[in-house]
Parts: sequence; structure tokens; C-alpha cells
Amino acid sequence: MSNESLLTKLDKYNNLFINEKRLLNSSKNTIITYSSVLNSFYEFILGLSYINELNDINKEVILKFINKDILSANSSKILYLAVIKAYLTFIDEKEDLNGLFELRLKKLTIKKESVEVDALDNTEVDKLLSLINKRSSSFNKNRDALLIKLILFTGIRASECLDIKLNDLSLIEDDTVYKIKILGKGSKERFVYIAQNKINKELEYLKNYIVNYIGITNQKKRMSRVGLYSVLSNKMKKAGIDKKGVHILRHTFARRLVAKNINLVTISELLGHADITLTAKTYAKSDEGNKIRAILI
Repeated sequence: MSNESLLTKLDKYNNLFINEKRLLNSSKNTIITYSSVLNSFYEFILGLSYINELNDINKEVILKFINKDILSANSSKILYLAVIKAYLTFIDEKEDLNGLFELRLKKLTIKKESVEVDALDNTEVDKLLSLINKRSSSFNKNRDALLIKLILFTGIRASECLDIKLNDLSLIEDDTVYKIKILGKGSKERFVYIAQNKINKELEYLKNYIVNYIGITNQKKRMSRVGLYSVLSNKMKKAGIDKKGVHILRHTFARRLVAKNINLVTISELLGHADITLTAKTYAKSDEGNKIRAILI
């Protein structure tokens, strides 16, 4: 088999693999990620004249691909490996290779670096809330406050927040709690909850201007994640908080629940994690204060 023949085959399987992900209702971001990695892999194989057939794609070739960008973050390499493993296993099945790649890549792993996720401390949360809780007749300020509070008090992702529509919110518990329908990763539906009094002021104001998505611009267009990032960065700066990123609010929500000793299963379900081990590894870490209190009990 010539290199050209192999590339034609890989191109075909790239398309089949991505189409299968679409049929399985993978999220838009997942599709984009898979496509990007597979296109990069195709270009990489294109430059290797000694790779002429599927059997030539071995562990060494995969490692060269993953490490080709020496400045890439460890997390990116883990992602690339996961995509390539899934892709080659897919080819395994289509080509009836008797698990060639599954066996070949089974023990190929990249050790995940232990990274402490950043979160707002209680003082920083108070500063942010003090800023956005000020009464205002500005559409932008009420919208911004609502979006920030939704992420901070429910732990939803930025994309999930921007997907919320007015009819996704319903009052329960004698009208004291909003139950919010969320469409998460892989189009999986779940519900999150927030006290009515935390967002009612902003929500009632915005109902005069919006009929569908709550995260819209002055031009009645849906706000982008970049726009939401810009909004939060601006508010953090004004509140005197030297931290950035929308995801920090999600981390803050999870950390605060852990500090309250909320069951990890509950936290995992609220965050929309597919596996509780991810919740445990990311958030179930103690601090020095907790350790001291533990031995003084």
C-alpha cells in the first residue's frame, strides 16, 4: 500500500468517525475538537514517507505526534492521545483488524499533572456580589449580574449558561427555588437549582426585554462565550479581584459545596460530571485548616 493509498483511507475514516460522533449527539465543541486533532494527525502522517499502511502506525509514531509541539500543555497531550486512541479503535472495527490498535495502544498513557484549580475565596465572592448586587436600570448590568450569579450559584458551564431560555426556569418549593433545565455535554439533560431571592431582581427586570435566551446583547443576539468572558473579566477587575476566567465561578461553586460537606455524588450531578472520580480528583481536597480542625475534634 502506498502512502497515498493510506492517506485516502485515513481521510475516509476521518469523515466516518466524525459523522458517527454527530449521530451520537456529541456536543459541537467535542466535534470541533475531534476534527482538529484528526486533521492535525492526517497532516502529520502526510509528512512521514515511511508510513505506508495502517500497520506502520505504532506506539512510537503516536508518541511522536503527541509530542510534536514541545510546548503543548500536558492536558493537551492527554486529549490528543484520547482522541487518537478512539479513532484508531474505530478503524480497528471497520477494518476488522482483530483489535490491533486496541492492544498496541492499551498501555500507552500520559501521566496527568496534578493541578490545583483556582477558585474565589469568601472575601472575593463578597466583593464580586457587592459590585453586581447594586440596583440598576441598565439592561447590561442586570444581564451581567444574572449570568454571573447563575454560574456562581449553580456551577453550570459558560456554554450551558448561554443556552438557558426563560422557559427553562420554573419555580418550585412554594416559589422559593428556581429549577433550571440544563442541556449539558453530549446533549445530556439535567437540572440545577438556585434560591429565588438570589436572582429574582435581575430576572424580573430582564423579562421586559427578553423572550427566549437570557444571555443576549443589546442587538438581541445571543452572547458569545468570549463576550461572557469579557463581562466577567471587567467585573472582577472592578471588584479588585486579581483572577480571570469564567470557569473560576464553577470551581468556586464546587469548592464551597465541598467545604459544606455536601455529598460528592450530589456535587458531581449538579456539575454534570460523567464520572464522580473527576469530581473527587478535582475538588475533594482538604486544606490545612480542615486538617487542624479534624484532629481537634
